[in-house]
This record gives sequence, structure tokens and C-alpha cells, in this order.
Amino acid sequence: MSRKLKLFKPDKWAPKTRRTALIAAVAAFALFAGAVALSLFNNWQVEFTGLPEEDTITVECGSEYAPPEVTAELRGNVFCTGGRALEVEREGEVDFTKPGEYELSWRVSYFGGSKTPRRVVRVVDTTPPVITLTPEEREYVLPGADYDDPGYSAADIADGDLTARVVRTIEGSVATYTVSDAAGNVATATREIPFDDPVPPEITLKGEKSVTYTVGEGKYEEPGFTAADNLDGDVTDKVEVKGAVDDNNPGVYTLRYVVKDSYGNETTVRRTVTVRAKDGTVPGGEDSPEIDGAGKVIYLTFDDGPSKYTEKLLDVLKKYNVKATFFVVKTGRVDLIAREAAEGHTVAIHSLTHEYKDIYKSEEAYFADLDAMNEIIKEKTGSYSKLLRFPGGSSNTVSRFNKGIMTRLAALVEEKGYKYFDWNVSSGDAGGTTSTEQVYKNVIGGVKNRKYSIVLQHDIKGFSVDAVERIIVWGLEHGFTFLPLTEESPGAHFKINN
Repeated sequence: MSRKLKLFKPDKWAPKTRRTALIAAVAAFALFAGAVALSLFNNWQVEFTGLPEEDTITVECGSEYAPPEVTAELRGNVFCTGGRALEVEREGEVDFTKPGEYELSWRVSYFGGSKTPRRVVRVVDTTPPVITLTPEEREYVLPGADYDDPGYSAADIADGDLTARVVRTIEGSVATYTVSDAAGNVATATREIPFDDPVPPEITLKGEKSVTYTVGEGKYEEPGFTAADNLDGDVTDKVEVKGAVDDNNPGVYTLRYVVKDSYGNETTVRRTVTVRAKDGTVPGGEDSPEIDGAGKVIYLTFDDGPSKYTEKLLDVLKKYNVKATFFVVKTGRVDLIAREAAEGHTVAIHSLTHEYKDIYKSEEAYFADLDAMNEIIKEKTGSYSKLLRFPGGSSNTVSRFNKGIMTRLAALVEEKGYKYFDWNVSSGDAGGTTSTEQVYKNVIGGVKNRKYSIVLQHDIKGFSVDAVERIIVWGLEHGFTFLPLTEESPGAHFKINN
């Protein structure tokens, strides 16, 4: 018996909706199965770009290092061979201000899997702290006392303010500042302390600074002295007395009392001893009692040298034991400056060049000229001078091309510790005369009625130098005292015209 095969007809046995769901399920299964098959045979690879090669990345604390921007592509060998961008999710944070180890990861997901590469960021601190010193603006600091530090600070990239941990040590004139951070990094800074003592000792003379007596009426006996220094204390035993008095030989004798402290500061004071003959005169002059010079002082000053006439002048001064003042210029005979100082005369600053148009063109130009001349004085005498005379005097008109320059300079030199001198007696040798006789008369006429006289002469003028011996003889026989200028001497200032 034969049977007919009956085909399954879904539209006969199931409603339409059930047929659709069934078809969809079959299709989904087929797609899934195909995807699985393709995944197994497509060999998916994820390619990262920008990912550090090293597993551990070392960076300095406080650096500007930033985590890399990482991208990723999915690529297969059957399809999607050209690559497809994947979204990368970075996880983890790094605190670059604190040493330590931090983990960063970059995660990507795709059908069939995911990848999450990781890297360790090691933040290290190998940078030492920074020490900042407040500048030392004082010109000097007296030694022997606790150093008044102008200040300092210390900061570290990781530890912040470390000022409180700074250790300061002082060896000699060098201050050393040291600090360590938590990582053991050490910072050091040094400062040169301007230890110095510019304050000279003080000498106090016992008795009078000016002594006068007559041969046969007694002998000179040193009244004594004391000396003290701000750091060294009593330095009386270090005082040297230079010069001597011949009780039997009329003349004017200058005793110089000199002392130095341990920092080389030197102080000199002078005592003048005038020895008169029994008839009240000094050899070489005639007695003229109508002029009474007792207690009156003559300061002989000479500008613009040394010159070929200066040696003769020094010989005359030495003959009568008279001290004078030389306002010097850089000439061809600057070697004589050493002799001037060695024989007890005052060496003071006049000018290096004496070129008005150059030295008065500005304050800077004037002081450059002054300083250069003072260096020569230091070289020849061993010390700088604080005494000066302006070229042309403070009232000069040759500087009027620079309005007000003399007014400004007069104030500036005193601010800088200098003392300037004009004159109140002129010999006339700067242009008024070329006669030795007239120079003599001009000086004698000028000093007669003055308690103190600052006399202007020029040792570059032979005719003026020739008058000096007669001036000295006249002054001594009439009771005048000749002294060199010092910082304690009375000044003579003109009215400033510019």
C-alpha cells in the first residue's frame, strides 16, 4: 500500500505572527553563528598608538610631563583589514607634585573581547631645594658681634617652604646656608660677609696742640697722649711719635702721632712746637714787633704740581721745618708725591687732567677724574686723601657750560666724606703777577690781619716758589704758626657762581 508524503506547511499549522518570529529567530541564530565563525577565523588585533613602550615611566616631581594621548584601532585579516577606531577609556591619575608610584590604564572593548594595557608612573624627587639670599646692601659689617643676617628663604618643589630647616654656619667671612628636603636632596648657598672696620682709632693729646717757648726758658717735655679704637680698645702703646724738638735751635717743629688699628685704619694728629730765640726771633729774619702773629696760623698750599720746582720748594720747607699742603695733579713728576708725604706734608687731590671741559661735563666725569688721581696718591703715599680743591676753585665760571654743576658737586663731595678747600689769601701767581717780590707782598699783605690764612700758590711757577723762603722767615719772626691742612682745619669756601 503506498502512502503520499505530506509536506509541512506552516501557514496551515501556525498563525502568521508565529511564522515571523520563527523566521527572525532563525535569522538571528544564523547571524550569531556567522559572527562567531568570522571572529574565530578573522584573527582580530587591537593596535594602540601613543602607548609608552616601557612598563614603568619615571618622571621628575614637579615636571611638566603629561600622560600620553593613546588611540586604538581594531583590525582583522579577513574583513576590517583597513582598521576601525576604538574608543579608549583612560583610568588612573598621577600627582606630579608628590613622589610615589601611580598606575595608568587604557581600556578598549570590541565584539569578541577587550584589552586593558597598564603602565606604572613613578614620580621621583631628585631636585634639591632652592635657597634665596636677601642681598647684603651694607658696605661693611663690624666684626666681633653676632652677624645680623639680612635674610634668606628656602623652597622645595615637593616639600614647599623649608626656610625653618635652613642651617647657617659662619667661617671667617663666609656664611654657608644648608637645607635638605624629605628625599635627601641637599642645597647649599654661600654669602661673603663684608666684615670690615672702617673706623679709625682716636688719639687724644694731653696738653696743648700748639706750644711756644723760648730757648733757655725750659725744655720741651711731651705732655702725653692716649689712643682708643672701637674694636681694639686701648691702643695707646701702639702710637708712634714721629719728629723731634731741638730745644736749642729756634724753629717750628711738628710732632706727628700715628696709630693703626688691626684693620689698617690709620690716624694721625699733630702737635706744633715753636721754639723762639731769646730775642723772640727765628734766625734768618729781622724782628718786626709791630706785627703780632701769636696764635695765628698760615696754611701754605700749592696747586698743579709736582713740577721741576717742587724739589727746591721741599728743601726750603725742610730747612725751616715748615709743613705745607700740595693739591696735586698727574704731572711728569708724580714721583715727588712720595717725598711730600714722607716729609710730613699733606697730599691732597686737585685733578688728574685739569681739563675743565672734560671734568665738569658731568658729575660722573668729575668723580672719575678725582678717583683716578686719588689712586695715584694711594700708590705713592699708601693711603687715599679726603681733602680736595676744585680746579679753578668752587666759584669758577669755566664750568658754566654745564649749568649748576659746581652747586651739585660741592654737595656731593661732602656727602661722600671729602672736604674741599678754596683759599682766602692769593699770591697772584695764577695770572696777576710774574714777580717774586709781588708774590711775597701779596701773601704778607693777605695774612697780616687774619687769624688763619689759606694761601694759594702754584709750585709749577718758579717765581712763586722763589718767594716761599721769605714768606716763611717773615711769618716765623712775627709769631705765625705754619701748619698743613687736615680734616680738622678751618675751611675757606667761596660763594658758588654756578
